[in-house]
Amino acid sequence: MRIKLKTAQLNTLAQRLKFEVMLDGPRDVRGMLELLGKDMPWDETGMSKFSNSPQRPTRLTFGVEQASDGYICDVHPGLAQHIHTLLSSE
Repeated sequence: MRIKLKTAQLNTLAQRLKFEVMLDGPRDVRGMLELLGKDMPWDETGMSKFSNSPQRPTRLTFGVEQASDGYICDVHPGLAQHIHTLLSSE
């Protein structure tokens, strides 16, 4: 799934991490999104609420490209939903 995240949105997401994040380029954004994805919600049976697989996907962020006012990100649909939830709770 391709999503566009603006710089302000990325800064909001970066505040969710327990350490300071400096986003200097697509590689940094990709790494930050992978870290955010580690906390994707899982239900009480251990199954992801985004698929029927009992295992977390091995990769959540597939690519990040810089755009004029943010980044275009290719991410796992579950991560896109998790990002939406994080941004909505602000």
